[in-house]
Amino acid sequence: MLRLVISLAVAGILAGSAIMPSAASEEPALPKVKAVYFHADWCSNCLVLRPKLEQAKQETTSLAVQHITLDFTNAQTWDKAMETALDEDVVATYNAYAGTTGMVVLLAADTGERIDCVNKLFSVEAIEESFKRAIARVGSTAAGERDTGSVVCPPSRMRR
Repeated sequence: MLRLVISLAVAGILAGSAIMPSAASEEPALPKVKAVYFHADWCSNCLVLRPKLEQAKQETTSLAVQHITLDFTNAQTWDKAMETALDEDVVATYNAYAGTTGMVVLLAADTGERIDCVNKLFSVEAIEESFKRAIARVGSTAAGERDTGSVVCPPSRMRR
């Protein structure tokens, strides 16, 4: 009788785990876009952009956007920004804009290609729309052709 109870209990546990997958088995969606925020505490443009960016991030948590902050406030944060760029595979963007602050560069996550930029002049809604347009562009445009040529993006410091 005890074996039957134990067998039924084990069967119930196994059936329950098959019916209800655990949260650990669910994989998060891979990002399609990386939003690289160039920041410094002393940057007046950052003081305007940051609260808008934070609100837009909260409103778009379901989007496949990875948010990365590169902080250029001082020598220590500059070093950390370099490490972050290496860890997050955004070195080319770091090299293009290191030291420039008060903007977000939107990159295709698969290629690192620049798509567009956001700055302090954007409203929260415009930032949200920029995220959505960047995701759509990654899905609909071939690699190598995704840069919108936006005038919002400053020229790269790297020579072509």
